[in-house]
Amino acid sequence: MASEEQTDEALRDIVQTDFQQGGILSRALPGYEERPAQVTMARRVADALDRGDHLAVEASTGTGKSIAYIIPIIRSGRVALISTANKALQEQLFYKDIPFVQQHVAPFEAALVKGMGNYLCLDRFTEEESFQQLTGDLGFKAMVEQMGDFDAWNGDLDLLAVPLKNDILGRIAGDSDQCAWRACPFFNDCYVRKMRDRARDAQAQVIVVNHTLLLLDAAMEGFLLPERDVVVIDEAHHLEEEATRAFTVTVSPGRVQSLLSQQRLRTHADPLALQEAIAAHQRTWDALARVARPDARGRQHLDQPLEEGLSLASAIDDLATSLVRNRPITVEGKEEQLYEKLVKRTRSLAKDARIVFGVQTPNERVYYLEKVGGNRRREAQLAASAAPLSVADLLREKLFDRIPTIATSATLAVNNRFTFFRERVGLPSSPEIVLPHTFDYRAHALLYVPRLRHEPAFGGASGPYLDELAGEMSQLVEASDGRAFLLFSSFSALEGVLGRIEEQLRDDGYTVQVQGRDLNRIALLNDFRTRPRAVLFGLKSFWEGVDVQGEALSLVVIDKLPFDPPDDPVHEARISKMKEAGVNWFGEYVLPQAILRLKQGIGRLLRTRDDRGVMAILDKRLYTKSYGPQVMAALPPARRTADIEDVRAFFALGGDSLASEE
Repeated sequence: MASEEQTDEALRDIVQTDFQQGGILSRALPGYEERPAQVTMARRVADALDRGDHLAVEASTGTGKSIAYIIPIIRSGRVALISTANKALQEQLFYKDIPFVQQHVAPFEAALVKGMGNYLCLDRFTEEESFQQLTGDLGFKAMVEQMGDFDAWNGDLDLLAVPLKNDILGRIAGDSDQCAWRACPFFNDCYVRKMRDRARDAQAQVIVVNHTLLLLDAAMEGFLLPERDVVVIDEAHHLEEEATRAFTVTVSPGRVQSLLSQQRLRTHADPLALQEAIAAHQRTWDALARVARPDARGRQHLDQPLEEGLSLASAIDDLATSLVRNRPITVEGKEEQLYEKLVKRTRSLAKDARIVFGVQTPNERVYYLEKVGGNRRREAQLAASAAPLSVADLLREKLFDRIPTIATSATLAVNNRFTFFRERVGLPSSPEIVLPHTFDYRAHALLYVPRLRHEPAFGGASGPYLDELAGEMSQLVEASDGRAFLLFSSFSALEGVLGRIEEQLRDDGYTVQVQGRDLNRIALLNDFRTRPRAVLFGLKSFWEGVDVQGEALSLVVIDKLPFDPPDDPVHEARISKMKEAGVNWFGEYVLPQAILRLKQGIGRLLRTRDDRGVMAILDKRLYTKSYGPQVMAALPPARRTADIEDVRAFFALGGDSLASEE
């Protein structure tokens, strides 16, 4: 039997051979180029798999990190959960990267697991009297057949050729509260059941999930998802944010009303208990309306227990008790399952109301009110939430202490150190590596940071700052001839600059696109790629996860350092706790967070080896504040300049002269 050291060495060598010239990839792919950073990452993943270590890897765009962790997993024979930040990345892994490895390296089983709400519920679907009327002239089956064989469809609503409206999705998508599972007459044909069976029974070696499912599974101590030997968290820089959201308890008027309007509840609950719950519901939100003084973002701390809210919790608990007492003797099958779920749902709401309105653990949670659900047709309503001040202990206990985990992203380290990431998510000390940049930033990119007159300003004092910002952006767009992302940290700054330069840009022949105004995000990107002189004004969702290759995107401008707004209740509470503990809250929390976000925004520019362009940060604090050098040191190693003439020369000469000047 081979020693452990020999086993480690064997896997590492097998993986390295796969990626090197002459290996299986180069033999299968004409023009294959070995990437040293990818080989290094694959070796380190192989080491972690064999030793059962955690591993943290920062791998820049172009490394090919998904292939660098999938191949060692396949070669090791281990079963892996791969978690991504969103459904788009899940689908890229499952429909592009995994088939590539299956075809060129080795066959293996893989499964894509999404939440129930992503799949068609056959039971709910058949209850619709006329789906033809809901979807217009194009019937549902025809919509599915546009993308292929209806009988071969897996029920994933995201794959429909024509996206459905939210109100239709809400009526036909899976819903755990409405699911009778084995008692459902459609259980044998259920898309969710088939999806879960594929993941479990097909002995899938790779199961692709998203962070939300991973965290829900962790909270349930592994009962939701299949057994696994290792977890890979891709886009791991989202983990703290996603965990905060997953472990936040929220009670809203809509959530309470949805329960109280359930026909089963109204039929079987004691009438007096139901009336008291309805009255307590009204008293709770009336009381909140009297004390609410939300800020400009519609948020407010909840510092004291709300007695009306606690009364609501008791009233809902009484409803659950009456449902148990009045359970029909003859109920069975599907109805029995749905009745049990109704009782569980009622108990859960009572528990959550007691948490958010009790304000009992201010050292562990932040309690706040927030306006939610507003749109052009409906006024926003106040919801009450309790969010964890820290997710580190939760993640360590529920995830990292239970299973080896590989965390990777293009932005995990701050100045080559993983301290910030580890402390925020609770990842224990373990091997880590920052891989070298794949792209030649010195030859292909220019970083422009002008010495502006004004620092970022807000409200009534923002006029001169926005004037200067607009002037700089106009000059940059002119130099690049469009092909530009203008990215903003706030909607007010976007509107301020847009109002100052949109008309002139259009007069000069540029196509101006605005996030949230013209098209949805996907359509906006597709349109941007096809227009030769496009200028896109974007917010947070365009700072990352956006891939525009080639000359279509040659300029990325960021208005200012992306510090969290000070009025965010969770952010504010975390800072307050750090201040009380005497911790350097700015240097250890606020600044590292902004640096990682800035790296994400800058990362939109170079997406392939041949891409060229200019990155611009229009924030004078990089020169005037003591933290400026630390931020600059964390950015890609492009040539730096404060002179707009260098930008003009870069675009005029294609960037070649800049490399020769070094």
